[in-house]
Amino acid sequence: MRMTSNCYPCILDRAKFECDIVFTKEEEKKGAVEELLDYMACHKGGVPALVGTQRERIIKRRSSNPDPYQSLKDESNRVASNLLPLAQEFYERAEDGIEALVRIAAAANSMEFGVKGHDFDNSTFAGVFSSTLRERLYGDMAEIKRRLEGFCNIFYLTDNCGEVVFDLFVIARLEEMGKRVVIGSKSQPVLNDVTVSELKSMTKTEVVATGDMVGTALESLEPQASSLLFDPDWLILSKGMGNFETITEFEDRLAGRLIYIMRAKCEAVAVEVGVPKGTLVAKPV
Repeated sequence: MRMTSNCYPCILDRAKFECDIVFTKEEEKKGAVEELLDYMACHKGGVPALVGTQRERIIKRRSSNPDPYQSLKDESNRVASNLLPLAQEFYERAEDGIEALVRIAAAANSMEFGVKGHDFDNSTFAGVFSSTLRERLYGDMAEIKRRLEGFCNIFYLTDNCGEVVFDLFVIARLEEMGKRVVIGSKSQPVLNDVTVSELKSMTKTEVVATGDMVGTALESLEPQASSLLFDPDWLILSKGMGNFETITEFEDRLAGRLIYIMRAKCEAVAVEVGVPKGTLVAKPV
């Protein structure tokens, strides 16, 4: 997926959001945003997630803060852990267990900060989580079920902290079905994404590093992750918009064994998928 007119102000809005977290002086904020503007002016039409990666590197370097979202990530995990019983009850009462798991995974992708036009707050998510689970879900559930039945191995590409608490619930249910699951997560902090080191303290499921960029980009893909991604015996469950933005660049190589799961939180992604902004998506490719 390539930059649209909506992507430029969104990337800048998120830069301002992050600058307000890590800087106290206006000159520091201005300097970071202006460096990002210079970069964007020289990289028109690129992949949004990769431009976002450069934004993260600029702000981390200028602030000397290797993980600007750390406190928000910790808070998100606490919020999600408190909501996990609701997800478990939703799953146990569901007539269709597979659809329930997909809905839990998609609804959890709501846990995202700083996206233009997407309002999220840890303190209010508990009040809307139950209704989020029951929202309209865009996707071919019959095809998703067919693929889940047909593949023994699943490479599960994670996205955000908080959200990952629900992902681990979904993964545990997949393992109970006899599936072998390997989790792909970031090698280093980027945005509010969960890292390998954070996940290893949360699960016994195997975790491998995908790289240190927003999404799953071939430019930085770790060897073990690359091996799983392009192995025809593995089904890919791809969480979130960053993964969507990057994987769409090479998804033809994964055709027949790729499923995008997310909330289409921005206009550009929603248009690319063909759904209204804010829709829960489970799209097999």
